[in-house]
Amino acid sequence: MKTTPLIITPTDIGSKDLAILKDYIQNHLDEILQKMLINGAVLFRGFDIQQAIDFENIALIIDKDLKNDYLGTSPRNIIEGTQFVFSASELPPFYPIMQHCEMSFLPTAPRRIMFYCNVAPQFGGETPICDFRQVAKNLNSDIKKELSQRRLKLIRNYCAPGREKQNSFQLKPWVDMFQTRDKSIVEEKCAANQISVEWLKDDALRLISTHDAFKIHPISKEEVWFNHIQVFHSAAAAIEYSKIARYQNTFDAWKVNIYLQFLTLFKRFTENPMERAMHITYADDQEIPIDYVQHIQDIIWENMYFLKWEKGDVIILDNFSTAHGRMPYKGPREIFVSWTS
Repeated sequence: MKTTPLIITPTDIGSKDLAILKDYIQNHLDEILQKMLINGAVLFRGFDIQQAIDFENIALIIDKDLKNDYLGTSPRNIIEGTQFVFSASELPPFYPIMQHCEMSFLPTAPRRIMFYCNVAPQFGGETPICDFRQVAKNLNSDIKKELSQRRLKLIRNYCAPGREKQNSFQLKPWVDMFQTRDKSIVEEKCAANQISVEWLKDDALRLISTHDAFKIHPISKEEVWFNHIQVFHSAAAAIEYSKIARYQNTFDAWKVNIYLQFLTLFKRFTENPMERAMHITYADDQEIPIDYVQHIQDIIWENMYFLKWEKGDVIILDNFSTAHGRMPYKGPREIFVSWTS
């Protein structure tokens, strides 16, 4: 069953006024969060939400424990005039962001993540969402058992400050993620999040962590697919784009698809897996089969709901059950994000 967000509109509360919406959320918060737990997502659509600070005020009503520290992989910038609102991603528009629960590789991943549409894209740019409880149910039982037993190792490589590669697939410098040049602070933050640190030549940084493939939802007690295989595996982007090309069916989409197929094949034979920007293996360093990744992404796509943005949309996701991503797009697009502890 696909995740379908509960949609709340001005018709439901009698006004599109921002102040009335805020009062409504405050007075019905328990009910909204309960519906989010069931549906995985709640979408506010059609209200007079015009700017980032409006979104931040709504997010703070929903959860006062917002965070502005970010140990994920997408390049993000804080939005001027706010404390807890960031650009959702600064990755190039042509690049897909595969379905994931935010920062699933941290021991304390965010409980909730919220998005706001400041500028709706003219083509593409949807934010697909997916119920990862359903993905866990639908996975092949043998593959599921193997992934559960062998666990996962996640590898991320960050370049040093001032040594950014002119490469669209390169992760941001580690100073941008940790907001410090002090290596002892980096090591302290990583230790707190059960991440191993390796300092490489030229002041580059490698982060390694080990994870379970599944998580038990802390409230509903349901099993959830809760990892980044479909994001970090070396074959994931090419598999994803083959689906995107069929979905968008444009010349540009097919062109990028062909490029990624060749690039993935080339890197498989020429690149040390440990030196890729991102990589994921079994915990014993053995490679996860590509056909497993194909199966996982097939199941995810069978359960995706494509959110086509409208100006002023605000959506809340239960990050412990519901994944999000980003479709490639053209033209302006501004989606902002906030997250909780």
